[in-house]
Amino acid sequence: MGEPAYITVADDGHVTLFWGDGTEARREVILRGPRPRDARELAALIEELTAWAEDNGYTVVVPAYDLTPDEPVELEPTPDDEQRFDPQDIDDLLDNLYRADHDAEDENFWNEET
Repeated sequence: MGEPAYITVADDGHVTLFWGDGTEARREVILRGPRPRDARELAALIEELTAWAEDNGYTVVVPAYDLTPDEPVELEPTPDDEQRFDPQDIDDLLDNLYRADHDAEDENFWNEET
């Protein structure tokens, strides 16, 4: 088993491979990828970084705790998103993400009409 490493979106928005298991006091970058433009590109970048890590002696782990940034990340559609997607589809996606952030046990919230 190789050295542990994990992949996450860094504070600057780049998909990044870090050394360790996510509990380190200081993040050590192994390999920095680009900023993904969409979910498909994000998934592809994660696959590429995972393959690179494994080829170079690292074992990619999932951190045992939440890597949510201290500051909230504002989600806004990019100009490309606005050209490719119907505005209602974008609104629906953002609504779904908002709902996912709430407690799943709150039945009143999940049963609300929007």
